[in-house]
Amino acid sequence: MKKTITFLMLVCATFNFKAQSQITTFESFTLAPNSFYKDTNSVPFQTAGMLFRYKWDKPYAYWSGGFSYTNINDTANGNFSNSYNARAGKGYNNSAKYATGKNNAIMVLKAPFNRLDGCYITNTTYAYKSMKNGDQFAKKFGGTSGNDPDFLKVTAKGYFNGAVKADSAVFYLADYRFANNSQDYIVQNWLWFNTTALGQVDSVKFIMYSSDNGQFGINTPTFFSIDDVTVTNAFVGINENTLSNNLTVYPNPFSSSLIFKTTENLNVSISDVYGKVITEVFLNEENKELDLTFLEDGVYFAEIKSGKLNVTKKIIKTH
Repeated sequence: MKKTITFLMLVCATFNFKAQSQITTFESFTLAPNSFYKDTNSVPFQTAGMLFRYKWDKPYAYWSGGFSYTNINDTANGNFSNSYNARAGKGYNNSAKYATGKNNAIMVLKAPFNRLDGCYITNTTYAYKSMKNGDQFAKKFGGTSGNDPDFLKVTAKGYFNGAVKADSAVFYLADYRFANNSQDYIVQNWLWFNTTALGQVDSVKFIMYSSDNGQFGINTPTFFSIDDVTVTNAFVGINENTLSNNLTVYPNPFSSSLIFKTTENLNVSISDVYGKVITEVFLNEENKELDLTFLEDGVYFAEIKSGKLNVTKKIIKTH
């Protein structure tokens, strides 16, 4: 029996198994027009590959945690009564439905899926308007001078067998920390949030952080919207994060060129903060320097692929 098990392990380590993926688009859920998921018993909603935690506070009668799916498309109302809708108006790729999450919202992966590849993410209208203009609870990002180094970010933390993993994935929904204020931004369209660096997980928690904090915690509205959540049944254990661990991209910030330090061939795609792809190139083992002098100063994202592995890094072009 031991010999048989050893043989099977060697077979699994030798051959590449095709990963199976599933994308949750939220389109299959039924909703009345201009509404959202609500369950006063805090029942989570789920698809074939995912379960989304949901919490309703009965004493105070409000949505207090987790995710809720919605088809609201109000991009004008920027106060707390408009918590559910995305600044982008509709879902990713102009779909009718998407989901909105609150700080510390949790996704649970259902077998056989064991890796969260990522999702499209954007600000809610409430959070966007609050950061853009300020409100009775939160400051205007950048402050009066525009020089305050404000930010709002979402950190995805993976859990496996009840324990939090060391790796995390970070996405900035707003970033005003640049010396050049023209580079400051607040996300208002759908962008890809790559979370493959988390590796094998059974659940993921989305934790929000802001530069604007008070005695009761974060002042900035802690809401974000997601769509097209992709999970994979990936065969873990065969150096799943090899590319992420062995890849160095420098200098960052850069003025003209980026250097990719790795031994693998790479496909590199450069996109702006709105998700528009600007250039796509192939870099072989002998040529790992990418000339980007044609870019305007600002923030970009480099999506780097090698085989089935995929890493996204934020890069900054400056003088």
